Amino acid sequence: MVLLAFVGVLSVADPSGLLAPVGGRGMPLLGTGGAYGWAPLLIGLPVLLGAVVVPVLVVAGPGRPVVTGPRVLGVTSVAAVGAGALAEAATAIVAALPMAGPHLSPGSVVRFAFATSGFAALELLVVGPLAGVAAALAFRFGPQDELRGDGPVGRATAAGSTAEVVTTDGTPLVPPPAVRVAFPVVVLLVVVSLAAVGFASTSWRGGPVGYAFAGPLVAPAAAAGVLGLLAGTAVLVGAFAWVLRSLLRRLDDRAVPASVAVWLAAVVAGLVLGVVDAVVAALPGAAALEGAAPNAVPDAWWAATAFVAIATGIGYGVAVGLLAALATGLAWPWRERLLSTAPHVRSRRLAGAAAAVLLLGLPFVVPTPAQAGPQRTTPTAVTDAMPRLQLLPADEPGGLPTIGDESGRQVVLRGVNVNQLIDYYLKDPDVPATGALTDDDFEQIAAMGFDVVRLGMSWSRLEPRRGEIDEAYLRQVRAAVASAKAHGVYVVLDMHEDAWGNAIARPDATCGGGTTPTTGWDGAPAWATITDGTAHCQFMARDLAPAVATAFSNFYTDRDGIQTELVRTWAEVARTFAGEPAVAGYDLLNEPGIGSIAPVTSGLLLGRYYDAAIDAIRAAEQDAGGFAHLVFFEPSVLWSGLAFDVTPPPGFTDDDQLVFAPHPYSESISMDQSLGFTLVSIERNLEVSSRAAAGYGAALWAGEWGWFGDPDVDGAKVQRFVAAQDRLGIGGAFWVWRQGCGSPETGSDATSSGNLVSVDCGTGELSPPPAGFATPLSRAYPRAFPGRLDSLTSGASGRDLELAATVVQDDVGCELDVWVPGDAFPQVRTTGVVDATTTEVPGGWRVTGCAADAYTVSVTS
Repeated sequence: MVLLAFVGVLSVADPSGLLAPVGGRGMPLLGTGGAYGWAPLLIGLPVLLGAVVVPVLVVAGPGRPVVTGPRVLGVTSVAAVGAGALAEAATAIVAALPMAGPHLSPGSVVRFAFATSGFAALELLVVGPLAGVAAALAFRFGPQDELRGDGPVGRATAAGSTAEVVTTDGTPLVPPPAVRVAFPVVVLLVVVSLAAVGFASTSWRGGPVGYAFAGPLVAPAAAAGVLGLLAGTAVLVGAFAWVLRSLLRRLDDRAVPASVAVWLAAVVAGLVLGVVDAVVAALPGAAALEGAAPNAVPDAWWAATAFVAIATGIGYGVAVGLLAALATGLAWPWRERLLSTAPHVRSRRLAGAAAAVLLLGLPFVVPTPAQAGPQRTTPTAVTDAMPRLQLLPADEPGGLPTIGDESGRQVVLRGVNVNQLIDYYLKDPDVPATGALTDDDFEQIAAMGFDVVRLGMSWSRLEPRRGEIDEAYLRQVRAAVASAKAHGVYVVLDMHEDAWGNAIARPDATCGGGTTPTTGWDGAPAWATITDGTAHCQFMARDLAPAVATAFSNFYTDRDGIQTELVRTWAEVARTFAGEPAVAGYDLLNEPGIGSIAPVTSGLLLGRYYDAAIDAIRAAEQDAGGFAHLVFFEPSVLWSGLAFDVTPPPGFTDDDQLVFAPHPYSESISMDQSLGFTLVSIERNLEVSSRAAAGYGAALWAGEWGWFGDPDVDGAKVQRFVAAQDRLGIGGAFWVWRQGCGSPETGSDATSSGNLVSVDCGTGELSPPPAGFATPLSRAYPRAFPGRLDSLTSGASGRDLELAATVVQDDVGCELDVWVPGDAFPQVRTTGVVDATTTEVPGGWRVTGCAADAYTVSVTS
């Protein structure tokens, strides 16, 4: 009853839909959009209740001997936590399996469902004890003679006595012999060892939350190393055996009670393992940031890692516990024979010990699956004014691949977002959301030293009517690419969306309980917006609205073929630019929404969409005689707000031209800032993002960042961000170049709009980029260079630069290209660079030359 009340309250009170196991305010209990709509109620809720009731009945129900109130409370609490994870896994499997096919395997559905199931169980850590208290009270004031074993159903001797205890049918129940505990422990060891080379091999590192585990790891997986694996196994098995002994000593000697006890003990053991990992991850040494700036802000990343670690531990415990319980139940009748200590079977014990050693070593024998990353290709001569880009392999195993060009040089893409082709919802039709995009924009962009723009496109403009590509809009995109190319600027084509699309807007909707009517944004066309009558009321943020979540869920599950249409649209775009080297690549979807049943929608099914889009893009490029452009992909919008989230599982595609492109908005518009603290600092965000990228075998690129406030104050944050970029040697795109006063991001009473170039809402006059932002953004940096980057730092003036690199392959292009801003001739010193030349260009200078072996470049103002 307590669990039902919990589900019921959240189903009508949760305005975000993130916490409610079923429904949420403004969302129907029984959705109409397919399995994702009805699975929480018809699958998840029965599993949640059944997985609590069954263990309680087995361990503390009628006929159980010598039951106590604390025992009932404990069993119910643990069962509730495990049941929450099981319910989430069952719901995810039922909702995602219909999408299985060429872009999603059934096995990956099951693995992902259990790997992420622990996140749903975290709220049961609070609710479970409440249900336990209710059960204990029911026991205390319920039918005493049946539940407590002091009536005709069961009888016991005085506490502490070792005399015989019998059940209702007269079956003897004595304190359990060692074999009753030893047998399940052996079974668990086998399961844990096999899991370590199977579904659990990427539970901590290399999986959808692997970025969270950077330092020492205590876990039964090869990724933890020998000591970590042994320690993790010891913690898990020790906690399991301790809980199991307590449970089995009060249960009759049958398979079902033993199996239930095994599962409950494994849930506790997984929780204990998660807590241990949370503590280890929060240790000062593990939480330290290498090379962080002296003025870096202390953050609370330990809280995020604790959240992820405990959820991972619970999900793992539930999964291995379920397998161990099934195996225990099936083999229970033969346990004494299998573990007999008789002299004639001692050889079996020796063989078993040898087998245990082999099992523990199995994770180090069977390789852990990992994303391969790009392979080295033979550099070729540049045949266009702008070299075509490709991914270069990491310098060392587990490192970050880098963006490079066809000659084998590294290319650092640093620039700005351009949103002037995005189809925004208009609050006032007379006030434009954006200004016209002209050649002057790209001229000014190039004069700031930027070599890339992330150009936002709108699906609603590309395909305003189903099945019809708007060629006029596509010509606008082509014209923008041509203008950028004329100024030496690459273009990342970004399928932009915010809160699904402008058709979501319901400014006159009646909302309450802390919610407000949804404002329109941009993205999908109206014909692809399917909200099934859910509420258009947002809670705290534009993405936390039932209508937005439902629209995304319908997209992720390809309702009415709408995802297939976007995939086809991407193919048309890729065909148009198949042979264009000025197009750096394609950003498949901006800040994807979480959907109704995150993380299966925002992680697993998001990865499925990415794979389908990539395949369509590659086929179109090949058909048009072009080449494989880079593919930029993002985690869900929660990453932008929190700096962490469950991401698409590594291996979602076998393509090797991947660039992980999150939006590191830490210390800017992230959720923690509104609460007055910093969960993830700027430096931490980029470090965590780099680990996530490495897990995919992908390069890292900050697709959006910035949107700070006062340039005179927050310019220091921009300086810290670019310093962190320098340490990693990565690029990114600042948000945003300029926008109109009618943009949804501009308040109705604002006198100006913009972040880099601002517009006066009264006169329309444009203001140049403020020095607080422009100086660090336009700083000196290597646009392209040969070899491996050893170190890169730039000074606060923006004109000082120290670069050290090493050419490790003789066949790469040797040309070095360094940008330096400003009017004054820079002082340049080099070693290992032949024919170093400094040439004046609009906005600054370009330092070029031929670099070989170990070389350095030093620029001073």
